[in-house]
Amino acid sequence: MSGSFLGINVASNALRSFQRALDTTGHNIANANTRGYSRQRVEYQTNMPLYFYSKGYHGLGQGMHITGITRIRDGYLDTSYNNSNGLFNRNDTLAQGLGRIEQVYGEPSDSGISAAIERFFNSWSGLGSAPNSDAARLEVQTSGQNLADQIRGKFQHLDSLESRNNQELNATLAQVNNLSKQIADLNQEILRAQSSGGTSADLMDQRDSAVEELSTLTDVSKRVQPDGSYSVYVGGFTVVEGSTSRDIPNTIDPATGGFTIGTANFQIKTGKLSGLLALGTKLTEQKANLDTLANTLRTEVNNLHRTGIDAMGMTGNNFFNDVASPPQTGAIDFDLAVPVKDDARYIAAGLSGDPGDGGLAISIGQIRDSAFAALGTQTFGDYFAREMEKVSQDTNYYQNASLTEDAIRTQVESQRQQVSGVSVDDEMADLLRFQRSYQAAAKTLTIFDQVTEDLLGMVRR
Repeated sequence: MSGSFLGINVASNALRSFQRALDTTGHNIANANTRGYSRQRVEYQTNMPLYFYSKGYHGLGQGMHITGITRIRDGYLDTSYNNSNGLFNRNDTLAQGLGRIEQVYGEPSDSGISAAIERFFNSWSGLGSAPNSDAARLEVQTSGQNLADQIRGKFQHLDSLESRNNQELNATLAQVNNLSKQIADLNQEILRAQSSGGTSADLMDQRDSAVEELSTLTDVSKRVQPDGSYSVYVGGFTVVEGSTSRDIPNTIDPATGGFTIGTANFQIKTGKLSGLLALGTKLTEQKANLDTLANTLRTEVNNLHRTGIDAMGMTGNNFFNDVASPPQTGAIDFDLAVPVKDDARYIAAGLSGDPGDGGLAISIGQIRDSAFAALGTQTFGDYFAREMEKVSQDTNYYQNASLTEDAIRTQVESQRQQVSGVSVDDEMADLLRFQRSYQAAAKTLTIFDQVTEDLLGMVRR
């Protein structure tokens, strides 16, 4: 009779095991389109046989039991994806940011700075040819005002981009710190689930997804500890250790591309955060370039203009507002000098005061072809054109780099899906297989139950 009871136990265990397999398969199918989900598989192990002695020792099989639910995941592919994802997001952030800088300048254009420089010096040459012409003076005033407006306006747009970049930098840093806390919390939940004998596969998927999202934002690496928890590092700085997270301080320096804690400096080399830091440096450089352009124009034009005599018979006046007089600091307040802005007659055309003298205007017009040390021994036009060429080259470089990394990232993701993804066709086949096994176990249980009833009936008689 003991054999019948053993059979019932074996069949009952099999029934429960195949029910768990059916549940897991259904769970896989339900999450076939869930991003970050890893296919799960029920693992079985044969039970130790029941040994008995009858002319020697014999083992009587006791069926099987579930040892756990395995999450099908390749850690190497996860690391490869996160690395590529970080590089893509750095390059993409820079490509988009540099593209916005290009849009601010809008070069080449008839309404851009390059064209404004050309018109400005052409107007001086025109005044030199017709020093008595009020229209020529007005053209100098108008073209000078347009040039100042263009440089000042572009600077203000760049300043707005820089403010927006700083805001996005702070928001991204907050996201990084929030994700670090999520990972630490998930470490704790996973250990709690495992210690109570529960399954933690879905929680582990959530944790890997959080690490993946972190790789979108910053330079991240992880180490699996013996207890299964993750230690997570950003630029070498430990942000997660067990159930504890540490915030990255809001003291990131765009100049170094990292942050300092104590005497240690940590570099952020990939992710959106790295791209924003690099973009901040690019924006600072562009603003400095416009400062250089504005201040050199001020200095060189004013130096000549002060030596001339205007239509009011006055000398020593500036054409542009004076960089040496506060609050003038560069491109941000680049403008015509107040007298010239109010009245074109304060524009000097000659040196002698003779109404027909246009020598000074001709000299200022010739500045266009002069190279200046402050501009890297280049003319105004060449200096600005060279800076625009650099922006264009950088934009193209990061656009191509982001496309390359995106292709690599897509390829690795495809490999991950082959390993971890859910094939509905395969799961349906497993569903039918487990269903038949369940039915067979149920039939076995019914038979053993009937045998037991028969045995009990015989005993009662």
